[in-house]
Amino acid sequence: MRMSTAAPALVAAGIVLACAAATGVAPAPVAGAPTAEVVRADPLSDELAAPLLADCSSITENGRGYARIHGIDLCGADTTPLSQPLRTEAVGGEECGSATLTMTSRGGGLAAIDWRVSSESGPIVAVELDLSFASHSGGEMRHVSDRSPSVHARGGTVAFLGVGRATATLSGSVETFTATCRIVPASVRILVR
Repeated sequence: MRMSTAAPALVAAGIVLACAAATGVAPAPVAGAPTAEVVRADPLSDELAAPLLADCSSITENGRGYARIHGIDLCGADTTPLSQPLRTEAVGGEECGSATLTMTSRGGGLAAIDWRVSSESGPIVAVELDLSFASHSGGEMRHVSDRSPSVHARGGTVAFLGVGRATATLSGSVETFTATCRIVPASVRILVR
């Protein structure tokens, strides 16, 4: 007999859950019932693009000439006469490109960490980066110094980080024909399998 008295309650609960699933609205919690905390699962791969910000005071006379020839509107270098100072009112600097950090689980506790830098203020002359990565198994920081000219600089590594949550961070500076640009630090987090 007890089964027949519980059946209408179970049917009612099923109807409420079905309606909630169909409408996307979660049912109100029952007073006194334990609530489940929503836990965000870390992805197996993550990517983040961060801007490069120009140090307007680093623009030389040659940088101004390059900006003028190529129409690069950075700190007013393309239009401001050489006898006048460049604008520096932008907090942190004006955007002059982007840096992208990608971290991907490769299985067996390995993670691939890749970076690339793209310039909007002329070819890249030099890259000075700090790439750090860490997990519960430990961490490492690698300094990258590259003085080979290019429009897009890139690099990466594969590291053993063990199984679990891992993070990677990219920071540093990029020197272009026009200016020296600072990378706004970028961080990603993944689950390494």
